[in-house]
Amino acid sequence: MRPPEQIETERLLLRKPRMEDVTDVFDGWARHLEVTRFLTWRPHDSVMQSEALVKRSMEAWNEGENFRYILEIKENGSLAGMIELRLEIAPFKISVGYTGAYVQWGKGYMTEAARACIKWAFQQPTIYRVYATVDVENIPSQRVLEKVGMQREGILHRESVHPNISPEPRDCYMYAIVK
Repeated sequence: MRPPEQIETERLLLRKPRMEDVTDVFDGWARHLEVTRFLTWRPHDSVMQSEALVKRSMEAWNEGENFRYILEIKENGSLAGMIELRLEIAPFKISVGYTGAYVQWGKGYMTEAARACIKWAFQQPTIYRVYATVDVENIPSQRVLEKVGMQREGILHRESVHPNISPEPRDCYMYAIVK
């Protein structure tokens, strides 16, 4: 099972990454400490790091490992961020992760993209669960997950390292929506 290479929403085009996206990825979110604060990687110091991220994203699509979409704003072609679907070994569930372009925060793009990904997932007859983990201090991301209908299921202690906050594993909430 592979997601489509493109998903369209009212305001967004979710599409496979392209090498032409590298500069916008770097400028939009990969270099910003504010954006990467709760991610598992540090901000990029150079465009070359963002180029490697885009290349890995394209390779992962080709290998069917995971599927990162670039969120392109239809109105003007600028980028609103990136959202990733990760197919699990257990064939009945998918996890989702995302990061938004700093200047696009608060405009509802990530909520719109996450809704579209969940809709696609639940159109698959074998998918029953879509979930995400989020740092207990990442309130904006928790709001996105709640807006798309996910429910907080519990806390995962020492679940994930967010190196921009601490070198030690941090507590995360588990959010999920099921059909």
